[in-house]
Amino acid sequence: MKVAKMDSYRKVRKSKNNYKIPIPFIYIFLVAVGMYFFLHSPFFTIENINVTGNHLLDTEKILILSQVNTGQNLIKIDKKEIIKRISVHPFVENVEIKRALPDTLKIHVLERKPVGLLVCTDGFIQVSKDGVFLALIHDIGEYTLPVISGVDLEQLPGPGQVIKNDELSLALGIIAESPQELLNDIVELNIENKGHILAYTLDGIEIRLGSLENISEKLDDLKHILEDFNKIGFDDSNIEYIDLRFSGPPVIKRK
Repeated sequence: MKVAKMDSYRKVRKSKNNYKIPIPFIYIFLVAVGMYFFLHSPFFTIENINVTGNHLLDTEKILILSQVNTGQNLIKIDKKEIIKRISVHPFVENVEIKRALPDTLKIHVLERKPVGLLVCTDGFIQVSKDGVFLALIHDIGEYTLPVISGVDLEQLPGPGQVIKNDELSLALGIIAESPQELLNDIVELNIENKGHILAYTLDGIEIRLGSLENISEKLDDLKHILEDFNKIGFDDSNIEYIDLRFSGPPVIKRK
C-alpha cells in the first residue's frame, strides 16, 4: 500500500512539473513587447511641428508655451498637458493637438480677437467679444478698433479673465450688432449714460443712439446714412450730430 501511494504522488508531481505556457500567450507577449519598443523607437522622433490658426500670436510664442521640441518622441508626448500650457495665454480660446505619424505634431489654435479698446486708468484694455481681458496697451497706435469709454471699472481682473461689467457688456452688445462697414467708421462708443449712448465717427460726428431699444434698426440706419455721404461725396465735416433716438427719420444737425 505504501508503494502505491508513492507512485500516485510521483505522478501528481510529474504532471505539475510538465505545465507549459500556452503558445498564444507567448505570441501575445512577444507582440506587446515588440510594439512597446517600436513605439518608443527613433522612428517616432518629432521632426516637424506645424502650428496653424494663429494670426495674432507668433508661431514661436506658441512653440515656447507648448514646451515641445523636435527630437522628442511623438507617442510619449502628453496632449492634454500641451493644451493646458498653450491655453494660459489670454489670446488663446481653444487648442487642438494631433499626431501625424510618424514624425509630425500638429497644433491648431483658435484665437480670441479684440473687438474694442476699453479705457482704463493705465491706458487701454483690448477686450474680446465675450469681455475677456486680452492685453493692456498704452498707445492706440494703428489699432482700428472702437474705443469704449464711460465704463466704471471698480475691480479689474487680470489678463485672460472676463471683465464682469454691465456697461462693458452693453457696449460689446452694440459692437456685435454693428456691421463691419459701420465699425470701420466708429472711433468711440460712450456708455456713461445707458439711456443716452453716444458714438463718434472718424470725422468727429456725434451719433446719438439713445437707449438699446431698436438698436439694430438704429445701427442699420446709421450705416446707410454714412454710405450715402460717401457715395455723393458729401462734406460731413459740417455735421454736428446725427440723432437716432426717436422713431421716424434720423435728425441730421449741421454746424
